[in-house]
Amino acid sequence: MAVVILTVLGASLRFAAIGRQGFWIDEAYTAQLVHLPLGKMFGLIPQTESTPPLYYSIAWVWTRLFGDTEAGLRSLSALVGVATVPVAYAAGRQLITPRAGVIAAALTACNPLLIWYSQEARSYELLVLLTSISLLAFARARVAPARKTLSVWAIASALALTTHYYALLAVIPQAVWLLALYPRQRRVQVAAATIGLCGLALLPLAISQAETTNAAWIGQLPLGLRLGQLIQFLVSFQAPVHILIKWIAVATMIIGLLLLTLRSDFGERRGALVASGLALGGFLLSMLMLTVGIDNLISRNLLALWLPAALVLAAGLGARRAGLVGPVAAALLCATGIAVTLGVVADRKLERPDWRAVAHLIGATPAPNVRVRAIVIERWGERLPLSLYLPGLRFWPHNRAAGITEVDTVSFAAPWVPACWWGASCYLLGRGGLHAPPQHQSLTPPPGFHQVWRRRAFQFTITRLVSAAPITLTPRMLLPTLAPNALHSDALLIQYRAG
Repeated sequence: MAVVILTVLGASLRFAAIGRQGFWIDEAYTAQLVHLPLGKMFGLIPQTESTPPLYYSIAWVWTRLFGDTEAGLRSLSALVGVATVPVAYAAGRQLITPRAGVIAAALTACNPLLIWYSQEARSYELLVLLTSISLLAFARARVAPARKTLSVWAIASALALTTHYYALLAVIPQAVWLLALYPRQRRVQVAAATIGLCGLALLPLAISQAETTNAAWIGQLPLGLRLGQLIQFLVSFQAPVHILIKWIAVATMIIGLLLLTLRSDFGERRGALVASGLALGGFLLSMLMLTVGIDNLISRNLLALWLPAALVLAAGLGARRAGLVGPVAAALLCATGIAVTLGVVADRKLERPDWRAVAHLIGATPAPNVRVRAIVIERWGERLPLSLYLPGLRFWPHNRAAGITEVDTVSFAAPWVPACWWGASCYLLGRGGLHAPPQHQSLTPPPGFHQVWRRRAFQFTITRLVSAAPITLTPRMLLPTLAPNALHSDALLIQYRAG
């Protein structure tokens, strides 16, 4: 009964307000891909994505059943996130005790990081579910390597690898562990070899994506900063009243580890040792990858290790001799997770930027008296999110002149957070930035234009400039006055009125 209640709670936290936030840039790539014919989508994945194609294949079918709105597309991740709750319980029960399983399910249901990715149209929550199923099957195969159990483990592991390459952080330690336990067991060898062949089959795609997609920004961030960000496993990203939340979460984690050390019995410690071995093995593997030049270590890419790490904590909080301290500490940690989730909903600065509101103010098409209009996005090179909501936008090359009657500028006031990469409004100031961006400069209309209105939409300010007659301009003429901090030429878009 407790697991059913926790699953319902997890569903409530994930589906509530699921369409409240607009698509941010990473989700916009997903939305763009799933709109395409299936063959064309597969052709573009190596050029635009750095992950394998399974999630996009499922999302392609999903949107044709449930729609391509924010809620429709994200509902796939939300449902996957809900399904992870009972799987976490089963894994905890199998590996440790039923009590630890309930606490693992509670931590899964209320974890704000998992809730965030359950409301994002990307592959990360599917990665968590598949690696959780893999962990559950591993826990059973460790005791009795039956053919059916090993088949489930191999299939879940292979599907996890075709969802995200960093699934190998979970899969490889499990495979090594089983092979060490049963070195002469042929069915174990076959299952591990099947997973290995799947990984090898993905290698050409991974190499191609490494050459065509840009993930180099991750390695440019200080490693110490990225390791410090692993606290996001407990408190997610910019938590409201984050200092208090962070200390409560850290204190609860320390209590759980102390209870595991001092109040658990042999069986509980043994299960926790297995979980910690898997989590530590995956983490050490990620550090080993750094030494050979594969540096994509950020918290979202380590989500494959979330459940084994959570099971270690659940073993301590759920220890039989922990008394009321363990359950109370677990409830407190869950309460902080719910508080963070509700705090994000209450604060637009902590949510993803809502480009829908910008599109609504600008208008879907130019006014009847406007033949061509330009849209200038301050300090931002990614035009894709706005293009989703304003079909017909085109990139305006720097050297091309056009007769412009209307110019709409889009600026924003977002909190500066060092190395903000997760899609909240701080991401508007640039992914991975460690230094505060330049201050906003006052807008100077180009000759012949005058301002007719300026309006706010959440994080954005939209200013409309018009001229009485078309004025021939190029982007080079507009950028210095309207967007002096623009990252590059993608800051300018152009839209023609049909007819």
